[in-house]
Amino acid sequence: MKFDCTGVILAGGQNSRLPGKKKAFRKVGELMILDTIYKLFSNLFKEVIIVVNEPEAFVGWDMTIVTDIIPSKCALAGLHAGLFYASFPYAYVTACDTPFIEQSIVEYIVGQIEPKYDVIIPRTDDGLEALSAVYSKECIPLIEDNLKKNIFMIKKFFRKKKVKEIPVAQLKALDPQMRFIFNINTPQDLETAKILADKKGYK
Repeated sequence: MKFDCTGVILAGGQNSRLPGKKKAFRKVGELMILDTIYKLFSNLFKEVIIVVNEPEAFVGWDMTIVTDIIPSKCALAGLHAGLFYASFPYAYVTACDTPFIEQSIVEYIVGQIEPKYDVIIPRTDDGLEALSAVYSKECIPLIEDNLKKNIFMIKKFFRKKKVKEIPVAQLKALDPQMRFIFNINTPQDLETAKILADKKGYK
């Protein structure tokens, strides 16, 4: 059974540190990263949205393709667009460069949704992981206020009492190496991902 939740993929980055082919279209293992994420999201969610800068590059995908409403070309603006167009009250949001997205983690985080929280977010050893989290549409006006003020860090709009953190220990029980947060920003990251994928027999 699919969740009454929207899956949002943010794919509007500039690729400034990894020039050439869009990160979403890079292969890790046998699949493009976007294939991996889409396959998971289409199995888990009743709706999948991808937020992009160049919609024409994504024609043919069975997703709702949208662009930023407030064109700031940042992850916060992408989050805003994804929530704005979402048909469900909550959306699970990920970046398009996370090749080791883990179904058990996504299911666990989405399973923590409660009406009293606007954000359900993993706590990692490095802090809160804003791009592997659930957001309520109630966040939209808060995000808009920050975008208007040129405050682009996602966590800056959080209201502490409205945020539910998932502890590291609970996440490591499902994904001991915390690979679900691994993202690809540089050519070195891409090579590391390919090595990890080979070791895992990743498809």
